[in-house]
Amino acid sequence: MKIVVIVKEVPDTEARITLKDGQPDLSGVKMIINPYDEYAVEEAIKQAEKLGGSVTAVMIGDDNSRKNLTNVLALGAEDAVLVKDPALSGSDPIQLAKVLRAAIEPLGADMVLAGRQGVDCDWGMTGIALAELMGWGHVGLITALEISGSSFKATADGDNGRMTFESSLPAVFTTDKGINEPRYASLKGIMAAKKKPVAEKSIADLGLDASVVGASAAKISFVGGELPPQKQPGRIIDGDSVQAKVAALVDALRNEAKVI
Repeated sequence: MKIVVIVKEVPDTEARITLKDGQPDLSGVKMIINPYDEYAVEEAIKQAEKLGGSVTAVMIGDDNSRKNLTNVLALGAEDAVLVKDPALSGSDPIQLAKVLRAAIEPLGADMVLAGRQGVDCDWGMTGIALAELMGWGHVGLITALEISGSSFKATADGDNGRMTFESSLPAVFTTDKGINEPRYASLKGIMAAKKKPVAEKSIADLGLDASVVGASAAKISFVGGELPPQKQPGRIIDGDSVQAKVAALVDALRNEAKVI
């Protein structure tokens, strides 16, 4: 069983993101593996351990991405592919799906796992687009996955109930939290990761033309953003009695806030 897991770097969820000329300023911000992708990595490794097989991690990133990719290798992936190319800057989810397809198809995967969405832009589109481009089935938001031979049963939790899907591999699955509990890397795994291969690929290596990626060819682009207005500090209502405080509060709500 050959399993591919897609991982993405996102800003640390505890980082304070500021804007510079309307764009997120990520200078000095720590980058981490997308939290939803952590569930995908764990599920890929669990399935490989159960079924017998190997896991290859695929990431689109840059030179600084190798550290987080090595962390995935330390968790149990056998090898990795890092796609890095300056031409990828500003690419939209559909373009990234095309790049991922080109990187994944030569690997001979039986299934692909990815997080349901990245917590940076929250597109939630790349995994679905990848399945469409590869001509594979897709089940999203999965919270359970059973593989038997070339068949699968996947469970997804919806707003008002639970849905179960059955079909055959190959397929793309996007994971939701709750499907498992991501493991921590062991010391043995950390040491072994240093010797595991990471293949670096450019757009040209994947047989793609740089003109099909990047901001100039993107169908969707981030134009700009602004921070919400700063909240006004709280106010303490003074008064000699409860009745006086209530009267002052009602007056403020009616004549200042104008909400009643």
